[in-house]
Amino acid sequence: MQRKEHWNVSKLAKLSVCQSIAMAVCVSVILFASPTSETLFQVNRERLFIYALIFGFSFLLAGEITGLFVTNNGQKLLWKRLVLALLSSGFGALGLLLSVWIIEFDFVGRFAVLKIVFGTGALSYIFLSFQHSISSRNSLRVLALFDENRFQQLKSYLGRGSDDILWVDTRKPLSECATVKYCDHKGVDIILLDQKNEDKLKLDVMDLLASGVRILEVESFVESLCHKIPSSEVDSTWLTKLDLRQRDPIVRRVKRVLDLFFSVVGLIISFPLLLIACLAIALESGFPLFFHQRRSGLLGQTYVLHKLRTMRQNAESRGAEWAKEGDARVTRVGRFLRRWRIDEIPQFWNVLKGEMSIVGPRPERPELENEINERLPFWKCRYLVKPGLTGWAQIRFRYASDMESSEEKLAYDLYYVKNASFFLDLEIMLSTLRSLTKGSR
Repeated sequence: MQRKEHWNVSKLAKLSVCQSIAMAVCVSVILFASPTSETLFQVNRERLFIYALIFGFSFLLAGEITGLFVTNNGQKLLWKRLVLALLSSGFGALGLLLSVWIIEFDFVGRFAVLKIVFGTGALSYIFLSFQHSISSRNSLRVLALFDENRFQQLKSYLGRGSDDILWVDTRKPLSECATVKYCDHKGVDIILLDQKNEDKLKLDVMDLLASGVRILEVESFVESLCHKIPSSEVDSTWLTKLDLRQRDPIVRRVKRVLDLFFSVVGLIISFPLLLIACLAIALESGFPLFFHQRRSGLLGQTYVLHKLRTMRQNAESRGAEWAKEGDARVTRVGRFLRRWRIDEIPQFWNVLKGEMSIVGPRPERPELENEINERLPFWKCRYLVKPGLTGWAQIRFRYASDMESSEEKLAYDLYYVKNASFFLDLEIMLSTLRSLTKGSR
C-alpha cells in the first residue's frame, strides 16, 4: 500500500503560509489594483515590502487572538471560520493603517484596504479549509507495539485526539523483515514503542526510517500530538535530559525585562478597572478588598500572592479547600471578577517584585501541595521556572479542582517547562486575550 501524505502540518507552517498570503495580497493590491495616487504606490519597493510585512505580522497576531489558527478550529462551521479569517484580516489592516500614518503621515485608501482585507481573508480561509479537509481524509496511521493495557493507557492520554488516528492492528508478533514489509503494506506513518519494554523489541530501524516510518516512544508521541507530557511517563532519566533554556542568564534577563514592561503597562491600563472592582466589593460584602495567600514559587520558595477578594469573609474558617467551579463561597461580584480575571490584576505587583512572571505554571497553595506531592512525585518540576499570571495549562485545560484534574494540569505544565520559549510565551499571552474576550476562567 502506498503511504499517503497526511498533511498534518505544523502550526509554524500554517503561520508561514498565511503570512506569505497576507504579504502577497498587500503588495499585489497596491501594485496592480490601486490608482497611482495611492499612498503606498508612491513609496519605494523596499518600504512597500516592510509595510506588507507589518500587515502580515498584524494579521497573524489577530488570528491568534481570534482563534483562527487553533487546531480544532476546523471542527467549526465553515462560515464561522470565514468570519474569523475576515475579522483577523480586518484587525491586521488596522496595524497597516497605523504604521503608514506614523511613518508617512498619510492614510491608505479605503478601497485598497477593503481589497486587502477581503483578499487576505478569502485566500487564508481557502488555504486553512483545504489543509484541514486533506488532513482529515488522510489520518495518521499508527502501529502501537505493546499490549492492550498499555494501549488503553495511551488512548486515555490522547483523549478525543485518538479519534483522528487510524490505528493499524497486528494480530501477531512480527520479525524484523516482516515489520518493514507490514508497515509498507499498511502505509504506517508512526511506530510506537513502550520505552519500558523497548529492549525486548528488535526492529530494523534503518530500513524503517528509510521507508518513511517514524519511530517514537509514548511520551514523545503524546507530546507532539497533544502538547502535554503525562507525569506517569516522567522519571529521573527524563529530568536529566531536560534543557531549561529559560534558566540561561541572558534569556532570564530578557524575560525579566519583558515581565517588568508588561506588568507596568498592565497596571496602568487596568487601574481604572481595579478601582471600580474595589468599589463593587466594598458595596457588596465590605472590607477587606484584597486577599493575601501564601503560594509556592520558584524552586518551592513561598511568597504572598495578592488578589481581589472574591469569596465571602471567613470563607476558609475550616481550613484550606480546593477551589472549584460553581464554588458556593464565591460572592456575586466575585463570580463576575473571576469570569473576566479581574481579580488577578493585583498579581502584576507580584510580577514587579520578581516573585512571578507573566507566563508560567500557576502557583499552588503549600497546604494543598503536601497531598499532591504524595500522588504526583514530579509535581515540584513545575517550579523549575517562575510561576505565572497565565500559563499553558490555563489556556489548554479547565480549572483544576481535584487530584485528577491536577494530574492533567501537571501534564501541560511539564510540557511548558520542557519547551518554554519567547514564542511559546507569546502564544500563551495571545491565547489568554482570546479567552478573556469569551469571559472564560
